[in-house]
Amino acid sequence: MNEKNTPINEIPIAEEIENLPVSEDYDPALENIRRKFSIRQFLRDAPGIMFSFIIHGIVLVILAFYSLPAMVDFRPDLVANLEDLGEIEDVDIFEEEPVEINLDETNDVTEIDTTVETMTTELSVPETEPAIATSDLGNLMAPDTLISKINNTGDLGGRNNRGTAVAGSGGSEASEKSVAGGIQWIAEHQLPNGSWSYTQLRNPNCRGKCKDATMDTANRSYISATAMALLPMLGCGITHKEGKYKKEVKAGLDYITGNYQMRPEGIILAEKGSTPVMYHQGLTTIVVCEAAAMTRDKNLEKIAQGAINYIVWAQDPVGGGWRYSPKQPGDTSGMGWNFMALKSAQMAYLNVPPRTIRGAKHFLDNVVGIEGGAKYGYESAKDGPKLSLTPIGLLGQMYMGWKADRPELIKGTDYVSNAGPQLNNIYYCYYATQVMRHIGGEKWDKWNKQIRDELVKRQITEGHEKGSWSTDIGGSLVGGSGGRLTCTAFATMILEVYYRHLPLYRKTTTVDAFPLE
Repeated sequence: MNEKNTPINEIPIAEEIENLPVSEDYDPALENIRRKFSIRQFLRDAPGIMFSFIIHGIVLVILAFYSLPAMVDFRPDLVANLEDLGEIEDVDIFEEEPVEINLDETNDVTEIDTTVETMTTELSVPETEPAIATSDLGNLMAPDTLISKINNTGDLGGRNNRGTAVAGSGGSEASEKSVAGGIQWIAEHQLPNGSWSYTQLRNPNCRGKCKDATMDTANRSYISATAMALLPMLGCGITHKEGKYKKEVKAGLDYITGNYQMRPEGIILAEKGSTPVMYHQGLTTIVVCEAAAMTRDKNLEKIAQGAINYIVWAQDPVGGGWRYSPKQPGDTSGMGWNFMALKSAQMAYLNVPPRTIRGAKHFLDNVVGIEGGAKYGYESAKDGPKLSLTPIGLLGQMYMGWKADRPELIKGTDYVSNAGPQLNNIYYCYYATQVMRHIGGEKWDKWNKQIRDELVKRQITEGHEKGSWSTDIGGSLVGGSGGRLTCTAFATMILEVYYRHLPLYRKTTTVDAFPLE
């Protein structure tokens, strides 16, 4: 069929028409049809094209406005703000000293929890008491709470106001002079590595000039001897951050914190490789806790918490006391050192499980307590009352909430008061003086005058031994194994009693009883 005769409805669409080859035989009518259909197709498609164009335009405008903030250059303002700051002053940035911990010797914390849970479930306490959650033990880190940052030393607050405490509590100028002399002697007998020794026989600063016949039989624990030396320094407010002997205190604390043993159960404050002795653990933990409480030193808080964890783990799971070895049935003397370590930890706001305190109370009430707790034996009540140990038991009961008018406390302090100070047993005098200071009144006035004046009188005032006390005041046990260092430390702390710990039964007190719940 010839294109000239093709019906209009069979003519190809505009796109196809535009692609048709141009015939040599040009037909004007066919050209008009092609143009007619091209215009018609454009008009038919125009609305869609315009709509698409409008939509895409709107989208582009929106995107342009959305991206505008990212295109704004704030650098001029930033430069201006930095220039307004002026010169930056030097700032002391607190850097926490790392604790040296051998990770190879440390297991997962869950091992600590499991061990303590086993210990606490065996403890002989009434079944109605709730079981302690193993999380109450705390971990090897001290709690980083707001309260731990507050410079509130609680029971230790009297050390910052010695003059008022001495004048108002029975101290004297002579007693303070004796304290200064005792601390000076201790400082002068520090070893070059920062530690102290119970024996001065091989001390390069002494070399036997101090006349102690039993020096060679002294205990060989340098860490506990260092703790014994630091206690009276801390007792009058000297720390590793302030005070006349702050360098000596820092060197001693560095020795202790540089030689402890890390165990899954906690930190043992004893020389590496040595067998831990719970007496020494309690004594040294008191020092680290007090230093942490007085300075808020975070490194000391960590080590103190680890040491407390070990004491908690080592408690006798049946009787609730402490003695020489971990979990061994306790005695009153061992209980005293470790219990006071727990009390010092409370002052430093560390974690002390209530169940551990309930165990200690069980020990005093049911194991060694006599006459309702007015008197105390050594390993059990069957031993009979011991005058030298009764103040330890009474002091523990005071810190666990006994009131001043409790009949057993009145009877017990009468027992100690009637016996009076015995200067051939400085260990007894150390605990008894604290008990009498807390109870106050006529008993304290009588006791204080006797112990204060006698100690001042017995202090050596000349020669190389000046400021110290002879081992005669320690008896065969303390004087023999603890040497002149222990006797001097105990005597000095007794004369610090006016401010070393705040009295429990004054009208207003910051001293809290141990929580048992």
